[in-house]
Amino acid sequence: MASLGRLREFAGRGVISILWVNVLLILAREFFGSEAIDWVPVLAAIAVAIPSTIAWYKDPVGPTTRLMAATANAASVALIVYSFRGSPLQIDAHMYFFASLAICATLIDWRAIMAYAALVACHHLFLYFIMPLAVFPTASDVSRVMLHAVVLIAQTLVLIPLTLALSKAFESADDAVRQAVAAQKQAENAALLIETATAEADAERQSREAEKSKEAAKIAAAVDVLGDALRQLSSGNLSYRINQALSDDLDELRMLYNSSMQGLEAVIAQANDVIAQINVGSRQINETNHDLSVRSERQAATIEETSGALSHLTDAVASTARLAHDVSATLQKATDGANRSGVVVNDAIEAMGKIAGSSSQIANIIGVIDEIAFQTNLLALNAGVEAARAGEAGKGFAVVATEVRELAQRSAQAAKEIKTLINASGDQVSSGVDLVNNAGNALEAIIAEITSIGNAVAQITTNTTDQASGLSAIDHAISGFGRDTQQNAAIVEESSAAMMSLATEAEALQQLMARFMIPSSRAAPQSTKAA
Repeated sequence: MASLGRLREFAGRGVISILWVNVLLILAREFFGSEAIDWVPVLAAIAVAIPSTIAWYKDPVGPTTRLMAATANAASVALIVYSFRGSPLQIDAHMYFFASLAICATLIDWRAIMAYAALVACHHLFLYFIMPLAVFPTASDVSRVMLHAVVLIAQTLVLIPLTLALSKAFESADDAVRQAVAAQKQAENAALLIETATAEADAERQSREAEKSKEAAKIAAAVDVLGDALRQLSSGNLSYRINQALSDDLDELRMLYNSSMQGLEAVIAQANDVIAQINVGSRQINETNHDLSVRSERQAATIEETSGALSHLTDAVASTARLAHDVSATLQKATDGANRSGVVVNDAIEAMGKIAGSSSQIANIIGVIDEIAFQTNLLALNAGVEAARAGEAGKGFAVVATEVRELAQRSAQAAKEIKTLINASGDQVSSGVDLVNNAGNALEAIIAEITSIGNAVAQITTNTTDQASGLSAIDHAISGFGRDTQQNAAIVEESSAAMMSLATEAEALQQLMARFMIPSSRAAPQSTKAA
């Protein structure tokens, strides 16, 4: 059993024992502390203790047992407080609630602590309203109940984290013990395996030593035979074969050597044939490369002359393209100036139209002034008539009427003269508008002609530029072709030198191959081809 389980079993035994101690305390209180024995708290304490005791007997460390033991302790303490009803010690008996809660905390179960605190809280609140003397010796108030509740909650909040920490600590310790036991078992199993493996290794080592001694003798004999064969190979004798059979798997080395020598003999013979062909081919390629080098040099000189002539032609076309571009730019400037002149002419036409409109409006205003002068003259005439009727009293008014009449006549005369001038100005403005319109039409025709010329020159410029670009590309291509031809000539010369070197190396290789001895049946084709 784990250490946590053993601790809970021990604590459960103590908690169950305290239940029966509480029964004895209640019984003693009823016999010696009161005049008449009340069997209700005694029987109730016994009824509370019996189910918890039975549950503990069946499962000493079960969670149900812990909950029943904790709640039974709370109920038995409540019965003790009830049995002290009417006594001054009843309020002191409440301290047993906190001591009993601490004892129940030894069960290391936060659920048991919560159940104990919940039962005590319900006991205080319920009996405070139903039977307050069963809780407190005299009539109490809610502040005392709240004080007990605060103390109980504080103790519960302290005990629950402590219980959780202890539970986790015991679980960690149990895990560590289990891991240690498992590690010890693994170490013991590993020790047994090591002993068995050591014994097997000793037996296998002895067997291998015996086999090695046999193999060493076989290998020594095979090494002697292979040494003779390799000495023949180092002297260049490719026709030597190992005819003596070797023991066991070593005979495969003999067959591999014989087959290797046979293949090497065939390779050497073919190499001699190839060397002879390389000598003949290298001489032919050398002669061909010499002819190709001469022709490449001639072709390079011709291409260089063609490239020079084409460069002069390209420069001439490029100069023409630049001149055409300059002419196109000049025509563009002329077109822009003509366009700006057209804008000015349009603005002048618009201004002339505005002047004509203003003249018309002024003529209308002059007509209004003439009408006003006529009405003023008429009014002055009527005023003179009225002044004449008035006699001496109207003389001054008659003089004013006369002056007003003369002023009206002069205003009418001036309005007529202004109207005549405005009409003449309108005719002149109309004539100016016609002239400006004619100038605008002529300028538009000039702009159209200049634009057409500019388009033609732009087309010429584009074509000349394209021709210059094409000639430049052709010149560049011919120049590149000339460089490639010169490079080809250089490569041909290098290739000729390489072929000469190859022929020299082939002769040296043929001399090296001559030191190998092969049967005459294979050597005959080589000598024929070499000749």
